[in-house]
Amino acid sequence: FVRLVINTMQKDLVSRDENWQCMALTAIANMGGREFAEALSGEVLKLLLSSSTRTVVRKKAALCVLRLFRRNPDIIDVNTFALKIGNLLQERDLGVLLSSMSLLCGVVSVDSKGYEVVIPKVVGVLERVAKGIDIPQDYTYYGIPSPWLHVKALRVLHYFPVIENDNVWTKLSEILRRTISSAPIDKNTNKNNALHAILFESISLMMHLNMDSEVLAQCVTLLGKFVSIKEPNIRYLGLENMSRLSLVPEMMSTIKSHQEQIVLSLHDPDISIRRRALDLLYRMCDSENSHEVVDQLLNYLTTADFAIREELALKIAILSERFASSLKWYVDVIISLIDKAGDHVSDEVWYRVVQIVTNNEDLQSHAAANVLQKLQDGSSHETMLKLSSYILGEFGQLLQGSEREIFHILKDRMGSASALTKGLILSAFAKIETRNPDDAEVIEAIKEIFRRYGTIPDAELQQRAVEYAALSGMKEAATVMALMPKFPERESSLLKLMAAETAENSLPIGRARASDKDADALPSAGQSNDLLGLEDTIEGTVPVVPLELAHPKAAQNDPMDLLEGLSVSEPAAPAPASVQPAASDPFGIGGFSDLTVQNDTSTSLQPQLMGGTLEGWYTKLCVANKGVLYQDQFLQIGVKADFQKAQGRLVLFLGNKHAGELSNVVLSIPPIPSYRIQVGNVPSAIAAQAQVQVPIAVSCVEPSLDVPKLQVVYQVEGQPLKLDLQLPLIPTKFFSPVQNIDANSFFGAWKSIPSAPLKLQQILKCEDTIDISRVQGLVGSVGFTVAQGLDPSPNNIVGVGAFNCESSGETMVMLRLEVDPNTKKQYRITVASNNALLTSSTKELLLKNL
Repeated sequence: FVRLVINTMQKDLVSRDENWQCMALTAIANMGGREFAEALSGEVLKLLLSSSTRTVVRKKAALCVLRLFRRNPDIIDVNTFALKIGNLLQERDLGVLLSSMSLLCGVVSVDSKGYEVVIPKVVGVLERVAKGIDIPQDYTYYGIPSPWLHVKALRVLHYFPVIENDNVWTKLSEILRRTISSAPIDKNTNKNNALHAILFESISLMMHLNMDSEVLAQCVTLLGKFVSIKEPNIRYLGLENMSRLSLVPEMMSTIKSHQEQIVLSLHDPDISIRRRALDLLYRMCDSENSHEVVDQLLNYLTTADFAIREELALKIAILSERFASSLKWYVDVIISLIDKAGDHVSDEVWYRVVQIVTNNEDLQSHAAANVLQKLQDGSSHETMLKLSSYILGEFGQLLQGSEREIFHILKDRMGSASALTKGLILSAFAKIETRNPDDAEVIEAIKEIFRRYGTIPDAELQQRAVEYAALSGMKEAATVMALMPKFPERESSLLKLMAAETAENSLPIGRARASDKDADALPSAGQSNDLLGLEDTIEGTVPVVPLELAHPKAAQNDPMDLLEGLSVSEPAAPAPASVQPAASDPFGIGGFSDLTVQNDTSTSLQPQLMGGTLEGWYTKLCVANKGVLYQDQFLQIGVKADFQKAQGRLVLFLGNKHAGELSNVVLSIPPIPSYRIQVGNVPSAIAAQAQVQVPIAVSCVEPSLDVPKLQVVYQVEGQPLKLDLQLPLIPTKFFSPVQNIDANSFFGAWKSIPSAPLKLQQILKCEDTIDISRVQGLVGSVGFTVAQGLDPSPNNIVGVGAFNCESSGETMVMLRLEVDPNTKKQYRITVASNNALLTSSTKELLLKNL
């Protein structure tokens, strides 16, 4: 049947009737899969590239090619297509030009290598629309020449990290400068939207190309005007792009001049604008304005929405620790933070205060007085009570004449405290009793509390009370209840939280043109006083550490293997499904008996792959969270990843295997709409035999087949080399297991999904016998929960997973894999979900690895 449909459409494509051609192209674009792409892509490309084809057909052909390319990228050969698409960009008809630009944007978003030849043509299109040359009235929108084409051309240039042609660079710079210098605000909303779309896309491209500071400063000034506009969408975009520009250190002083307006945005009625303002204040904070920014955030904390209080509290804690001018200021800020938002402050924050106060004697009396004052003012947060119990129990004696008051305040709050806090209060009472042997009233009251808690059901509190009561009459009590020793110095856990934070947008690592010798990489952020031992943070450059072969095994294998330990092993197989008695098929698609299978020019320093292939490494990382992404005789790149619902964090390990230094290192990830990606700092050089780490934070916005591209540029002995790789970010990475699977809910969801494209099925044969345990392990590693007992047959596997993204929340994806019980050499796989893209991508991934 499929072959009949393909033949019919092929006949329509070569017809002389443009209506039939258009209908065939529409059907192919919307219905066709990989088979359609392989069989019909040649005819569709002929229609697109032929000058005799009518313009309406060529427009549809360009969009049809884009759809087919997304399903099967192999239909386009870059060696021949790059020049042809370049010729299409010289079309006079704006409809064909717009469709061709959409096609080019989709192609280079997958891989821009080999398409550098089209850059001058794209810039030429930009110049044409920017100057309004030969733009028909039909494509003029409120007096603006084809804003859609303008935006698409700007977006195409995002996927090319370097523009080496000086003439093209000069022309592009002139166009961008003219765009930001003539940015009027019109009363007409529709015209404003078009103008701002072009403007913001231009600003994004200027950041991407790392243009000179003067131009970027002009962008900041323009964005500052937008932040004060009444239109909420414009304010949001202004704050968002200014936040991205804050990653450029030279822009920080210009951004700070708009601090007052940014603070006002914290009180905007729109919560999304408040979030953007909070992110921007967090990013623009440094040692110079940290006191002012932290004070403003503390004041805002009392009126902030509950939805953002936890995030706000975390940011205040991180900023106060990163930019502390003195330990006393830091302790005061955190105590105020706990007082105002105790319910939203994690335990790690007050642990850090305890560590600092205990290790610094000059802070102890000040901290004790501060927390006592907070309790006297009525503070009753659980976290504040924990902190106060510890500090006052340890250092309350430094407050002359306050021990009795401390006892009564803690006693009054003990009844409503949690068990953990009650334990801290009991410890404080034991220390107060030991320090005040002459205060009979307090000692008797404390003993009564110990007696009462010595009979309660809670074993922990009972043991504490009994032991403290027994200890109070011993001469060793003073020794046991002496001050706690100093804590060993250790890295703050806040830094780990800071490393896991995900920004809404990111500025790619600076691009360097060959003529820009001073623009190898973005310089590091401004220096701060390191009072808390915070110099080595995730956001800073990871220090280059000389290679040490710590494991004899690594030395025996490959002494240059800087990523030993990242190899991917087979996933552990879960326990086999329990055998159920024979029953009717609850899936409603029959047993295995109904299955049928139909027969069917190099340089002296050219990188040489070592130990594998790009496809092999990438395929392994699609079902594992650590492994090798790339390896040649100069550079080795490994990946470790962790995913929690729609958020993920990757760490790239860049290892220099060469005897000399790798210089002018630039790493970039071209933006794609389906993911928000933030790349940490990349050192401009990697020493010989050394390894550096680059953190990457990612958020999944929507399901997509687009895979983020990783472009790495570096020099070996003065010769530049470029790598174009794929990051292992696919929809299944954002699967989370589904616990406590209910059979009724599962089958209800399964039967509610009718057929393709939401429910896809395929039958395949295998040369070897299928190992059920290995398949179960693969299903689990992809992100499914293997639902044991749902399928009557022990030879079948049922999996359930929840895909997570920001746009649509959770989407259930269901899997059934049936193995032929007789031969165990053929199987049928069925994948179902309410999203066709998720269904298709999950099925293809499983088929690729089975």
